Amino acid sequence: MKNILHWTNMWMKAARAPFLTVSFIPAILGGAIAWKDGSFDWTIWLLTTIGIVLAHSAADFIDDYFDYKNGNLGNKEQQFHDSPLIRKEITPRQVLYATFICLIPAIGIGVYLFTLVGWPVLWLTAVGTFIVFFYTSPPFRLNYRGLGETALFIAFGPMIVFGVYYVLSNQFSWEPILVSIPIGIFTMNVGLVSNTFDYDDDVKSKKYTFPVRFGRPNAVKVLNIGTAIAFLLVIVSALAGLISFFSLSILILIYMAVVILNNTKKFKEPDRYTKTMGTAIALTSLTGLLLTLGYIGEILLAL
Repeated sequence: MKNILHWTNMWMKAARAPFLTVSFIPAILGGAIAWKDGSFDWTIWLLTTIGIVLAHSAADFIDDYFDYKNGNLGNKEQQFHDSPLIRKEITPRQVLYATFICLIPAIGIGVYLFTLVGWPVLWLTAVGTFIVFFYTSPPFRLNYRGLGETALFIAFGPMIVFGVYYVLSNQFSWEPILVSIPIGIFTMNVGLVSNTFDYDDDVKSKKYTFPVRFGRPNAVKVLNIGTAIAFLLVIVSALAGLISFFSLSILILIYMAVVILNNTKKFKEPDRYTKTMGTAIALTSLTGLLLTLGYIGEILLAL
């Protein structure tokens, strides 16, 4: 029993299980918007969400695998606190196997949903699979070409929220797209924070992230501009009636966003890294949670 618990705990750490909320919460949000519009099926939502979380886990595994093989571990121990791969409790080969164990059923779920909904789901599955597999791996290596931050925005913002909504409703709507943009931006910011602090290691490894290509001061500027756009978009969209009025609840997170910006601005102080990463991940998760609660509140008021 003790060995089973240790094995489970080790692989939960390897999969970065606490960070899977970054994909799980947007899936709930997409479902809540579809529910509000009168289109919800528990089985389809559950299958879609499982596929998304499995794909996210596969992306984390493949990211660690290629960073490890390339010798670019950066500050992963500071980011993720306790990596079994770095501590050699598991092998790169095992991590590669874990990638396919997660990715194959995720693709299978996508194909099944295609039979229910049609071609748009197949395209969403194809784009999602491409981002998952080639975020770090050759030949595309998106995160090595300055496209990793953009991939995070697309994958964890519009693709999940709108994707889940479309699977459930089989119709196009701007609402889930507008709601997803702040989540996408804040998830992109997690990558920007990480890559800004990892600058020196990334330069040595020829990992051309946004901060490496354009400089850390410019990365901080993008972080500031993106954060402002996220909050302003919610304010304008909510007041215009394009999204739930309760979405304005995310304004209580502005202080948290300011803390992230101030800490990242001091990128030459590595001791700020772990705390800033934790706050950045919390911001995107809490944003998704508050937006979801807002839509659930709107649904309950309509009953």
